[in-house]
Amino acid sequence: MRRKDNKQTLGEAISGLISDFGMKEKLDSIQVEELFAEMMKGVIMKYVEKTQVRNRVLYVKMNSPELKNELQYGKGKIISHINEEMGSDYLKDVKFI
Repeated sequence: MRRKDNKQTLGEAISGLISDFGMKEKLDSIQVEELFAEMMKGVIMKYVEKTQVRNRVLYVKMNSPELKNELQYGKGKIISHINEEMGSDYLKDVKFI
């Protein structure tokens, strides 16, 4: 938000640059991947080969079919936790592949 004298705070300027250069989507994707890794730290992350966010969907490549099946049941909880941490409804779905 600009002030009356046309000056911006540093945070406002950085936010403006991020929006102008179209980097917000990429930064949000990185944040989702980091939040997922933080949420699944420990034993579970040993079975995760790759994570990727495309079109607001988190794709998680797993090398354990049993764990993939178990995580399917907690998908709603994962989505709501990540969205709560981000402060928006950014993440729409999680696909375990």
